[in-house]
Amino acid sequence: MRWPFVSRSRYEVAVGKASYATEQAIDTSIVNNCLTDANLAVARRLTRALRACKRYRAALAAEQRRADRLQQRLDDCLGLNTAQVAEGQRWQQTRHDKKGTVS
Repeated sequence: MRWPFVSRSRYEVAVGKASYATEQAIDTSIVNNCLTDANLAVARRLTRALRACKRYRAALAAEQRRADRLQQRLDDCLGLNTAQVAEGQRWQQTRHDKKGTVS
């Protein structure tokens, strides 16, 4: 046999190695496709979660503004926004009967 010819045993070894490599490439492709699908699913879920978080934060901020306005209205109705209330905030530091104070 001359150069262009290959023995049957060498041919079968080469075909076996080539088919093994092909199977490995196909298996790798299948795993890669599965992982890509899983990554896309996670990305979609993450996008939905981020949008929901944005909505929840906006709703929370709106609720906090509403609660602050209602608290302000309640304070106004009860007279808690007067100067006398603000002056009486530190009444315990100015008590005359408190021990350790000099009159």
